[in-house]
Amino acid sequence: MRKLRITALILVCLGLLIGGIGIGMCFVEASSFTYRDTVRLNMTQTDTVFTSIYLDEEEKLTGYEIYDSNSQNIVLSPDAQIPQIQTDSQLEEGVVQVEVAYRSIPGFTPYLLTASLVNNEVQRILYISNGFMQPTAILSVKDQLLSDIKNRRIGEYQFAEIIGVTFTVNPADRDKIEPLFG
Repeated sequence: MRKLRITALILVCLGLLIGGIGIGMCFVEASSFTYRDTVRLNMTQTDTVFTSIYLDEEEKLTGYEIYDSNSQNIVLSPDAQIPQIQTDSQLEEGVVQVEVAYRSIPGFTPYLLTASLVNNEVQRILYISNGFMQPTAILSVKDQLLSDIKNRRIGEYQFAEIIGVTFTVNPADRDKIEPLFG
């Protein structure tokens, strides 16, 4: 019985030693990576997403924001035409149609969200947020990611950029989105 305890103690100590060596090697490997800031991926897909915002009589669309919960993966293109406003008398009153044109890696689609805020009056803000990545999107950037890991560098990967936002409203509602262009 005593021999079994000594053998078990030796195995536990050996396991702790090997675990400590593994943790140390992992720390050395991870700390050897360099940060390379923002990496603009090859964005070949150009597409458009649409949403409609329904405003009550007292509501106004007071702003829009490009919101990305994962740092700066979605940005404005330097040549972006934002925002544009169009009027369409065939559109019913109280409806704001939003069209967001973007360039991205294949397989990525951004989400369009609206939020209401209470600040003396009900206000609306449009968020263009991180979207859904299909497996094809991940596969389209794997070569870049594996190359970066091989070269011991890592960065923020920009996989989409907004190239245009267009708001279409009924002419009677134009003043409801005027603060966007103030």
